Amino acid sequence: MNLDQAKFELIRRYKYLYENACFILAPYMYEQSDAEYQEDIERQKREYGKVLIDEPMIYLKINILDYINAIFEEFLLSDKKIEDTQLYKFIESKRDDKEYLEQVKKGLELLEKKNATAKYDVFKLNLNIWQILNNVSSYINEQSGDLKNKKDKLYVLDQYYRIARYQNDGKIYKSGRNLTLDESFGGIIIDKKRREPFRDKNDIGVRKNCFINTIISAPYYDDSWSIFTENEKQQIYLDYHDELPCDLEINCSLEEEYIKTMFDTRLKRPQNTEPCGESFIIKENEIFVDFDDKMYRYYQLCPHCGYIVNIPKEILSEGIKNRIENRCLIDEKLVRKMFLYSELFSLDKKSTKEQKRMLKL
Repeated sequence: MNLDQAKFELIRRYKYLYENACFILAPYMYEQSDAEYQEDIERQKREYGKVLIDEPMIYLKINILDYINAIFEEFLLSDKKIEDTQLYKFIESKRDDKEYLEQVKKGLELLEKKNATAKYDVFKLNLNIWQILNNVSSYINEQSGDLKNKKDKLYVLDQYYRIARYQNDGKIYKSGRNLTLDESFGGIIIDKKRREPFRDKNDIGVRKNCFINTIISAPYYDDSWSIFTENEKQQIYLDYHDELPCDLEINCSLEEEYIKTMFDTRLKRPQNTEPCGESFIIKENEIFVDFDDKMYRYYQLCPHCGYIVNIPKEILSEGIKNRIENRCLIDEKLVRKMFLYSELFSLDKKSTKEQKRMLKL
């Protein structure tokens, strides 16, 4: 297996879990029974002298040694084809299983019930790929035999984390599963004073294979310890998020297409403005639409000169265009305001220091 093949397989596995995480995890949602709830109430009274949580707990019930974690490990780290892994076979066999679908439905109802009581989004439970990565990370961390193999597996797992940690904001997140102050990967530290791991020394799970060896020996980019470029991670992110790339640029010299009709409906710019030829980042929240133009053209002000630059429709998804239009509909004078702002911006750039000083008086 060469590096390109290994990266392709890793991305396939990541995407499969990303798309199916809720379907996989929902049946593991659990609510305390009345007996468990009463027992928990008594425990809180004994330990804290009062009741801190006065309602049955709802949570994702997957323990460290549950068999599902071994299946996750095989899926993420084995050199089998994705179609030959136990997790894939199990999930695909449940697509039309009425009993399993009912379990998923009940799990989602419990999830909704739990999140309804959360005051802030940060306290809400999400059944996503992070839950799977965190569970399998804890499971591998309980491995007490063949520590070199354990370290290599956690390094490969970190490559999944680095994809999941990507945010479309221009920042490069270097950490894997463990966030550090400098966001760098410092290797696996085995604390000899920690409690004895739960897994037997003979239970080392997935053994070193060509997939793991290829990943751990692959060159990484800069100091991020990622074998994927930022563009590769960005593309994976954008496959699931209806957003513009954070580094998408356009040139200020661009003009919208002129359709020969009886009237030229293109936006008339202020007479004193002209394109500067510089490039700038396209930002959805700065794009506005000209509703008076039957072609619904989209524009953004150049941050260098204030010129109103046409943004080609072809690079905007339907979702992005709808969000822009809904935002612009709130202010019917928006185009006029942007016209005036463009003119003021251009005049300010051309003003002398003395003129600017006088304007502030």
